[in-house]
Amino acid sequence: MNSMKTLIVIFFISLLLITLSSGDLIEDVCRTSNNFKLCNESLRAVPKSYSADKKGLVRILLQQSITIAKNIYNEVVHRLEQAKELVLKECLHICKENYDGAIEDAKSSLKAFDANDFFVTRTSAGAVMTGPDTCEELFTEPPVRISPIKSKKNFLGSTLTFDSTLTSIFDLDFTPTLDPTFELRPDFDT
Repeated sequence: MNSMKTLIVIFFISLLLITLSSGDLIEDVCRTSNNFKLCNESLRAVPKSYSADKKGLVRILLQQSITIAKNIYNEVVHRLEQAKELVLKECLHICKENYDGAIEDAKSSLKAFDANDFFVTRTSAGAVMTGPDTCEELFTEPPVRISPIKSKKNFLGSTLTFDSTLTSIFDLDFTPTLDPTFELRPDFDT
């Protein structure tokens, strides 16, 4: 009986040591991103992150990108409704359309990620920023205006950059294939 108690105590101590010695997965994943601080803060703000695996953590970040894009879209719509100046209204109307496209691209990125198509995931995540970048360019054209959403757009860009970087964790076996009809030609410098 005494040996059974000893085995149970040893088992629980071993379990405790294993738990304590295992690294912090959120920190490990975020160290592979290009913005550790933003990644770490974003994941730690979501309670589900603490029980997620690597793929679950990246999925949470992709979901956050969709949420950020939707929030910016809603702000653009709100500012468009309040705008009185014609040029500002035109800029914000185009921005609204661009952010609508960005949301769709972000959703496509998440859908591809769930299907383990990491190349499409990264491509779609990169495409998300096309619309917001175009939106920002509108405010630099004469007559120049201060963009009311630039800081939020920059935050979205930072989030998507590390989302795209982190998806490469799952695509390590990717090897580009060459067209079989492709031939290498010698350099003909004379």
